[in-house]
Amino acid sequence: MNTRISYLYRDASNYKMPNEAVVAGSITECQIDLIIDSLDEGEYFIPRMVGLPEKRFGEFTEDDHCWFELRREGFKATTEEPNVDMTADELAGKFFAAKGNWKKGELDWSL
Repeated sequence: MNTRISYLYRDASNYKMPNEAVVAGSITECQIDLIIDSLDEGEYFIPRMVGLPEKRFGEFTEDDHCWFELRREGFKATTEEPNVDMTADELAGKFFAAKGNWKKGELDWSL
């Protein structure tokens, strides 16, 4: 069993772009708690800082920013093949390492 993570990009004009990634292995409730606790303001993160893909709307505009939204409901068990080279354990570790450091990546679009 693998884990699908669904997260959302919402620009300043409230246009929304759903994002998904599948990691190898099952994520535990404890790991989900750790990830949610690691988010900025309990909701926001920068996917590239934890190795997840980022899908937005074409070219960057004044409405764009680096923040994506993630909720507890965004984690689902799946039999789909992973599409990122990461396990559920590694993902949880990357979120834990980013906790409190999200804003350092805010202006660095090259991450």
